[in-house]
Amino acid sequence: MPNIYIMKKIILIFSFAFLSTFIYAQVDTQNGSQHLRVGANFFKDNTNIKVVYNHGLSEMFSVGAGVYVLNNSYGFIRGDFYLDSVVPLPENLNIFGGLEIGIIGIDFLDIEPQLGIAYSISNNIDLFLEVGNTGTIGLSFKF
Repeated sequence: MPNIYIMKKIILIFSFAFLSTFIYAQVDTQNGSQHLRVGANFFKDNTNIKVVYNHGLSEMFSVGAGVYVLNNSYGFIRGDFYLDSVVPLPENLNIFGGLEIGIIGIDFLDIEPQLGIAYSISNNIDLFLEVGNTGTIGLSFKF
């Protein structure tokens, strides 16, 4: 029977390979938007601050990296799929879904799906809420 840690490392390697191949394939068509999200999550007894950098590859997809700090600190990579170009929504509202893969500072591979909504307060600031394995509320800064 294979060791569970070896299987997790194999999954991690394939995840990196897939993600890096996808990013390379999208370089010429990227939208170029950049977001810095800062929020707090309050899930059970695990309160953390979440900081995420997202880079838009197209109108519908972005990739990023982030960290949770305080009680359960670790780093992760993530991908988000934005629905505003598919579903008609008000101009200041956006719905997105994504997946976070925790990879640094933990002894297991943590995969967290999320569904989020962002409301534009101004041209450069959004209020966002993400729900999934963790729930996060915070501000997103566009630059």
